Amino acid sequence: MNSGNNYGGTKGNAGGVAAALFIGLIIGGILGILFAPKSGKETRKELIEKSEKIIEKGKEGLGDVVEKTKDLAQVGKQKIEELKIAGEEMWEKGKKKIEDTAKKIKIVVSESKTKAKEAEDFLS
Repeated sequence: MNSGNNYGGTKGNAGGVAAALFIGLIIGGILGILFAPKSGKETRKELIEKSEKIIEKGKEGLGDVVEKTKDLAQVGKQKIEELKIAGEEMWEKGKKKIEDTAKKIKIVVSESKTKAKEAEDFLS
């Protein structure tokens, strides 16, 4: 039974693919800057600027991951609460059925005792 959520499988690999892509972009950017025909001062300045941009994008990406994690945690809490309520309802229904059955058994036992007493009195 699949409820549409796929927390494993290919969607679970999306974070790893994104991380690999991000690291590849960082390495490619650094290599591009290092091999560009510029002075050392210009290269350092460009490296700092690019690094700051990369750090900012990393923070944004981390923020997205944190937000998605919070969302998933909230969904999990809601599901647990729904299951708890459903379990309590089942418990109460089962308890009521047992109580009703016990009452019926007491009535049948009482009637059987009465009939047995009547039969005993008749035969004596």
